Amino acid sequence: MALRTIAILSLLASPAFGYPKIGEYMPVSNVQEHMQISKDTALMVAALKGDEPDYALAKHIYTKGGGESCKSADKARTLQGFATKDLTGESYADNWYQNGYSKTWWDDWFLAGLDGTGPWAKLGVTQRSVSLQKGLMGLMSWYAAHELEAAIVKAKKEETRTDAKAGHAWDEGWAFYYGATDGTSAPWEVAKKRDADFPDGVAVKDEIVGYFNGGLVAVRKDTYDEEVATTHMNVIYKMWAITYLRAALKYLQVAEKAYGNGKAHAEGYAYWMATAGMMKESCPDGFKALTDGLEITQTSIPSGTYCAAKAKIEACFDKWELSCKMVGEYKDAKEKGIECPDACKSKDYEFPKGVAAVAAVDEELPADVKCKPPAPGAPAPAGGSPAPAGGSPAPAGGSPAPAGGDASSAMVSTVGLTALGVGLLLQM
Repeated sequence: MALRTIAILSLLASPAFGYPKIGEYMPVSNVQEHMQISKDTALMVAALKGDEPDYALAKHIYTKGGGESCKSADKARTLQGFATKDLTGESYADNWYQNGYSKTWWDDWFLAGLDGTGPWAKLGVTQRSVSLQKGLMGLMSWYAAHELEAAIVKAKKEETRTDAKAGHAWDEGWAFYYGATDGTSAPWEVAKKRDADFPDGVAVKDEIVGYFNGGLVAVRKDTYDEEVATTHMNVIYKMWAITYLRAALKYLQVAEKAYGNGKAHAEGYAYWMATAGMMKESCPDGFKALTDGLEITQTSIPSGTYCAAKAKIEACFDKWELSCKMVGEYKDAKEKGIECPDACKSKDYEFPKGVAAVAAVDEELPADVKCKPPAPGAPAPAGGSPAPAGGSPAPAGGSPAPAGGDASSAMVSTVGLTALGVGLLLQM
């Protein structure tokens, strides 16, 4: 009886209407299923951990979904769907596409790593599994950017300048960035950890939400302003760059000082992938220095690599209107990393001010949907293997998105993946 009373009181205390805040962001639409993609990443990471990672299970989750992020009761949203969608014409993705990356470069990379094809088979367990785990954060940022760009496009037209269209797309961007559980297993958590490593720099985890709020305001009907939305979007991209640069710089120096089992090396490598495409053309020397320095097939980092790469990247801060003060310095460099002789030098820049969250929208939140994916190894439906649930078909003229199994190996071979090194992978 006591338990029943507590349950009833709990229900009475819970709001029946209104979309709940996601972190410090107030959405104007239902993105409950979208933010639960972080639960899929958590499942995939769990499969990849330990001395004997379950690559087959991780691949199944990647291609079929984990059953939490659902488009409907019988259709899952998938991480592979993120990696195979052609985002040509979007400013974020075009940084990669226009610099030699294929339209499916993320998918090619994940499938090669999960299947252990080519040079992946020669990597140590830690290097291979950790690279895949951390690469998921870059993939989620990649697709979050797509939603922000889609929101701005939808807001251009009055008929789609609505909370259900433009606002919903912008909400999806935050949902994919922040995830479903206090930011864990999502890119926001990477920002939180790197903020702690670089405490004298900008606190991305706290400040970035103001730009998500500001962009949402700017794509809504009564407060529409395309220029403001684009400004906030670009600040978000710069904050992502700060987070992933911090990660690349931290782990490169840690690996150079004490290589160990390669874990730090793999983290730096995978996080650098998440932002490298933005920097290849605008900072070729810095791009090459970090790409070569974090080459994943290495089994040690040569002395002097970190300080040389750091100096070349910092030389580009003024081009990007970033500053040494924004990025900060790794707080444990003396103990765990490397102290370089030359201090960072740049002009001082400031981001525009962020915006407070919008008012809550009084709408009922639908029930959570669960979509059970087929069990690993289940036979494909009659008529052949469909594209992965929740995914997008390959661009016209290209190979169809693989549905798992041996198809991934075939896809990688058609792409012509001859080396695993980050320099070659990033330029596919």
